Amino acid sequence: MTRKLVLFIVLFNISIKAMSQIAFMAGPNYCFVRSHDLLQNQNPVFAYHTGFSLKLYPFKKAPAYAIQTEIMIDQKGYQQKLDINYLFHFNYNTWNVLFNYDRTKNLSVNAGLAFSWLRYTSMQDGMSTYNHNDIGLVLGICCLESHRVNVYARAVYGLAPMLDYYKIDKLGNFTGQIHDLKNMCFSAGIKINLRNEKLHLYK
Repeated sequence: MTRKLVLFIVLFNISIKAMSQIAFMAGPNYCFVRSHDLLQNQNPVFAYHTGFSLKLYPFKKAPAYAIQTEIMIDQKGYQQKLDINYLFHFNYNTWNVLFNYDRTKNLSVNAGLAFSWLRYTSMQDGMSTYNHNDIGLVLGICCLESHRVNVYARAVYGLAPMLDYYKIDKLGNFTGQIHDLKNMCFSAGIKINLRNEKLHLYK
């Protein structure tokens, strides 16, 4: 009985300490796509993101550097004006892997990669038309990070094409494969630290 109680207390303390670096985050996205040949008359759209982050400080001799990972629901898209306005939304599950540098107590910068998997589109047959995997470069900033509630802003520069298709001439011949439409996204939001305490991976 005593051993079970000690084990429970140890596990409870570990779980509380682990929770100290978990934060809830949410905010709006300002989105559009880069296009070389395919898209005309495009307008950006507003969407959203929400999820959780975990920040780890693994370097004892460099305490200002951290690794931050995030799991999010991330909506992106664009609008195309033809005879009417067509609105295109893409809902992704996103995993961000970021390297973070605390410049001061209340200001940090981060950079890394965003890995996304498409789970829903607003278009009919969209899941069979658009590529399911996406990857982007992330660059961001966070203010008031020593407070329980802080704010952040970031940009995501898409690297992977959303569409792969063949170019066809007037005779119906395939003249080459085209990879087009890459996500661009600017985000801002509020992050709430569930426990305002750093989690170190060293003693």
